[in-house]
Amino acid sequence: MTVVRVDAVDARTAADEVLARFAEIEHACWAESNPGEPQRSVEEVVAFHRHQPTTHANHHWLADGGSATLHVHGPTAAFLHVGVAPDRRRRGLGSELLGRVLETAFLGGVRALHGSHTTPAGASFAARHGFVDGQRVVRSLLDLRAAELAASPPPDGWELVTWLQRVPDEHLDAFVRARGAMDDAPDPEGMDYPSMTAEKVRDSEESLARRNREMRVTVALRDDGEIGSFTELRWSPGSTLALTDDTGTTREHRGLGLAKAVKAESLRRLRADHPEVEVVTTSNAEENAVMRHINAGLGFVPSVVETMATLKL
Repeated sequence: MTVVRVDAVDARTAADEVLARFAEIEHACWAESNPGEPQRSVEEVVAFHRHQPTTHANHHWLADGGSATLHVHGPTAAFLHVGVAPDRRRRGLGSELLGRVLETAFLGGVRALHGSHTTPAGASFAARHGFVDGQRVVRSLLDLRAAELAASPPPDGWELVTWLQRVPDEHLDAFVRARGAMDDAPDPEGMDYPSMTAEKVRDSEESLARRNREMRVTVALRDDGEIGSFTELRWSPGSTLALTDDTGTTREHRGLGLAKAVKAESLRRLRADHPEVEVVTTSNAEENAVMRHINAGLGFVPSVVETMATLKL
């Protein structure tokens, strides 16, 4: 029987060449997990793993031909990723990596562990280890250069504002309240994801800055300082790929067209500021018909479905 060596990695202090192995695995699996998207550079992957926010626990493992990560936001909001290069599969490597994740999760008080798969092989692996399929997430791509992004003015009393890198201090409390709109976004059953706080906003900003990643927040701002809707894009210098993080509209301001307005404005500004960007990604729960309709209207086209699979510990 082949002995599989799995090493725990402290991503905060590991050498760049060690973290570059995560990029090797990511690139080997990219066509399955992110079809149609430009790959992240090795430097982006290294920075991503090294400079995670400190407001949640992060764990990393490496093996010859495979990697695993675990990010714990709470007892029922813990997320794992296990990746094995296609030419190293069916040798027990994925199971060994998963075993290390499960051991750490159990010791850390995790009660529900979430992962996702995009292929029949991934679905079979998850089911074999007791994971149960749940929410389906549709990942979509926008050809930014070809997109027809007509201006979508907000209603009277609102203006569209974009902030780069940092939410201004005077708007931080309103932004945190607006981020609360994500609390009623579709989530896997039983998941209790911690609400956003001012501390988490600032920690996320600092993490992105350390990764040399541009944060672009576009909001619908009312005359009195209230934020009715927001969207956040992220981009790394030199990349042709940008990512949509979250988009949300507060419950009391839904139905005003604010989400469409901030999305269109954010994409128009991104294209004007960074014409080298070719593809923008976004992900939405399959049941989130409203947001998917807005994205389709902007030109986003589905590329892959990620099925969330959950293991109760």
